[in-house]
Order: sequence, then structure tokens, then C-alpha cells
Amino acid sequence: MTAKTLCIIVPVYNEAEGLPDLLGRLDAIADTVSAEFALTVDYIFIDDGSSDDSFGLLKAHDFGARSVRLLQFSRNFGKEAALSAGIDAAEYADAAVLMDADLQHPPEMISDFVRIWLNEGADSVYAYKASRRASEGLAKSIFSKLFFWVINRDVRYEIPPDAGDFRLINHRFMNALRRLPESDRFMKGLYGWVGFRQTGLPLEPPPRTRGTSSYNPLRLLLTTLDAFTSFTTTPLRLMALAGIAIALLSAAYGIYIVIQHFFFPAVPSGIASVLALIAFFGGVQMIFLGLLGEYVGKSVLEAKKRPPYILAEDISRKGHAVADRG
Repeated sequence: MTAKTLCIIVPVYNEAEGLPDLLGRLDAIADTVSAEFALTVDYIFIDDGSSDDSFGLLKAHDFGARSVRLLQFSRNFGKEAALSAGIDAAEYADAAVLMDADLQHPPEMISDFVRIWLNEGADSVYAYKASRRASEGLAKSIFSKLFFWVINRDVRYEIPPDAGDFRLINHRFMNALRRLPESDRFMKGLYGWVGFRQTGLPLEPPPRTRGTSSYNPLRLLLTTLDAFTSFTTTPLRLMALAGIAIALLSAAYGIYIVIQHFFFPAVPSGIASVLALIAFFGGVQMIFLGLLGEYVGKSVLEAKKRPPYILAEDISRKGHAVADRG
């Protein structure tokens, strides 16, 4: 009986400082998983247009007899594209583990993923943050809860709150993801959309010890907008409800002004309050128009059907043999 193959997929972006630690821990857990579960463990690394020597370090590393595929993008396409490229490349695998390169996804947890996949038949085993407040603070925790409340409204599936990209997915799960046609992807949403049997495990992410995160507040906001416009029309419905509420309030205020004019003529009119209301409602309209523009812009980008990524290099290694595919 041929051993099943597990592929570990790791997107890399400017992680040269921490790659030696990652590779050492990956090799250790890959050996453990291979021995404990009789699996063949391969690697796929995707360099997402790094400006440091991340890809050079990967090419220079001695992976021994382990099969490895090294992909390099022609530029930075983003983590979602890198994960998609890894899933495309792992079409031969029985299962794949998706993880970050910054070691906030501890490689040692892969053993738990594999055990549940093999013993319980789960199609996907994912890690979720046991406590956002402890690791990210109160404000970010509240924002995260609000985000998942909005994106999970009125849908027939659920994107698990606090779950990330650190997960194991089996062959049919990967096949389902490959069939999805969109190029501008929100992977956390796609994991929930395809369904199947999924199991979550709690995780307390360790602090990042090397390098810096590329996700600043502005990028997180843009990612949030991408998620909303890709997976839910709830913001549009909330806009309609807000419009109704504002219209009712405006009508009530208009009635108040009429009553004031006829029954309390000595009360001076407040030009400052009128100007403040005009500015407020003008700002609300601009926000709503901007959100509508995000939906329209997403539709335009998807209509162009551009590929989600372009490869500059594709290197496959088996032991010390190297095959350069371009």
C-alpha cells in the first residue's frame, strides 16, 4: 500500500531573518509525522515577491531526500494568491497543511491536525485563536467580533470566528478550492464556503520573535473591505436600513420644525445645527457611495479574469536532483 502524502505549504514574504528557525522546526516535525503516521511529507514554499534574500535562502537550503517545490512570484501578489498557488501545486497530495512562515503558527501542531484527519475523517482541521483579547487587546477583539457578525449574516455557511489560514485540508477540499473561479480571493471565506466536515483546535499564538508583520491598520481595513465585498451583501442591506432610519429621523425633525414655527415663533432658528446636520448626512452619503464603489470595483476586476498570480521561477527538488521549470 502506497503511503499517503502530506504537503506543507508555506507562503514567504521577507522572512529571511526567521527562515533558519522555521526550516529546522519543520524538518523535525516532518520527521516525526512521517514516522508516527507512515506519511510522505513534502514542502511547497511560495516566495511572494520578497525584497530580501528569502528565496535565495530557500534555494541554498539542503532539504535532504525530502521533495520540495520552490515557487517565486514575479512580484508581490499577496498572501491569498500565494496560498492559492500552493494549493494548485499540491494537486498530487492526499492532504496539505497551510501555515505562515513567522512561527506564530507552531509547526508542532501539525501532528494534531494529522491525527484528527486520519482518525476522525475530517476534511479540514483548523486552528483558531483561543483568546483574541489576550493577544490583540480589547479594541481589536471587539472589531473582530463585529467583523464576523456582519460577514456571517444571512448565509448558509459560517466562516469560523477567530480561525486563520493555519489548517490541514484534504484532497477533495483542495479540489473544491481549485474549482472556484475568482481571482481576488479571501481564503478564510472560501474555506467556510466549500463546506465539508471541519474541526477546530484552539491555539494561543506565540509572539513573533523575528521580523515584523506587514499587516498595518490600513492594510487590515482594506482586507476587511475585500472580505465584505467578496462574501456578503450585508453592508448593502445595512445601508438601506440606515437610509430608512435617517429618512424617518429627518421626517420627525421636519415635523418638529413646522411645530416650532407655528407654535413657538420666538425660538430662534439654529443655523449651526442645520450646517452640522448637512455635513453629517453628506459624510454618510460619501461613505455609502464609497462602499458601493468597492462592490462595483470588485465586479470589474473579476470580469477581467486576470490570473491570481504569475510565476517567475518554479524549482522542484527530489533529494539532490533539481528540475527548473522556468
